[in-house]
Amino acid sequence: MTVVQFSRGITRWRQIAERLSHDVSEGRFTDGRLPTEPDLAERFGVNRHTIRRAIATLVDQGLIRVEQGRGTFVADGHIDYLLGRRTRFSANLQREGREPSRQLIGTTQSAADAVTARDLRLRVGALVIEIEALNDANGVPVSFTVHRFPAKRFAALPEAFAATLSITKAFAACGVADYTRRTTRLLARMPTEREAQLLEQPLSRPVLQAESVDVDVDGVPIQRATAVFSGDRVQMIVAADKDNT
Repeated sequence: MTVVQFSRGITRWRQIAERLSHDVSEGRFTDGRLPTEPDLAERFGVNRHTIRRAIATLVDQGLIRVEQGRGTFVADGHIDYLLGRRTRFSANLQREGREPSRQLIGTTQSAADAVTARDLRLRVGALVIEIEALNDANGVPVSFTVHRFPAKRFAALPEAFAATLSITKAFAACGVADYTRRTTRLLARMPTEREAQLLEQPLSRPVLQAESVDVDVDGVPIQRATAVFSGDRVQMIVAADKDNT
């Protein structure tokens, strides 16, 4: 075991976090995986509780991520996520060389609140379909989205989405061959407990909320979506005059 010299006046877990942060920035974990807790405890000559405290600090900073049952890994670089006339999740990730995947969390029907009614041009209380989905990049959660659609027009959409896990394909199955983004509203905020759990991030790390409205070729609103992105995994690029398909 290599004896590590610690400075006085600074807690050991903080000094270990600084050294591991330096190792990450220098690319010393060539396979992206950090040593196990026992190995790190042996390296620094401390107990595992001290190592966990250092690891937790680096997780909060977004430098590393812990995957239960697999280990601790260097966090991937952020994704450049283009917001344009045809914003598509899969196209954004594929352009960045990431593998997109999506998990259906649940589907419900509810009465439109004032904001949803305004955005979808419905009366308040009209029936809307809500679909919750978790979106991953290379197996890492990127965003959690609540999609809302006019129930009268898109009664068949939940089944189509469950079969394809694609909003674009589900729309096509309902007769909407193309659609574009009308507006996107961005807001930085702290996550709810559920959002943090789904995104596998600490409650102390901000998220970026994107509320959007999509319209069909006739300009009729067909979707209002609220997407919550993990703040350290995505960088938004606004290019409203361009397509990204």
